[in-house]
Amino acid sequence: MINNNSIIASINNRSWWHSPPADKGAYKKRGIFFASSYKECEFYGRPLDETIKVNVKNPLVGVEEDIIRRFFGIKSKQMMVYRSLIDGTATNVLNMRFQLDKELFRVAKNSGYDAIAIVTSKGYETTKTGKLPRSVELNVFDVLETALISRKETASAKK
Repeated sequence: MINNNSIIASINNRSWWHSPPADKGAYKKRGIFFASSYKECEFYGRPLDETIKVNVKNPLVGVEEDIIRRFFGIKSKQMMVYRSLIDGTATNVLNMRFQLDKELFRVAKNSGYDAIAIVTSKGYETTKTGKLPRSVELNVFDVLETALISRKETASAKK
């Protein structure tokens, strides 16, 4: 897992897409999810019209499978859920995804992280050079503690 200043700066400088959940209590249960592109964000529903900036200080950056293995183990229930989501055998995809996200949120937050940035294996190699890959799924844990700034607010502040 990578966590260095240039990656943190890249996360904070990037504009992120967000699709609000139907359950507004989801933020407290799982954090707030962002995607690097509008298309990637559509998995969770219709994205907002404007991108959002974040301010994280201690994100965990890695490949999802490696993060699950680190926190729960290779033979854990969470790993089995993850594998069923990846191989297409999951029966209730969204509920399984949300439960896994909730468990990752809880354990990573309790470990002192304020976000998880999920990258592909290839993208993880890019992070080793201090660069953030194009495709990233970002889960910010504490919406109230983390500055979430829309592009309009950023433009207004610069005037």
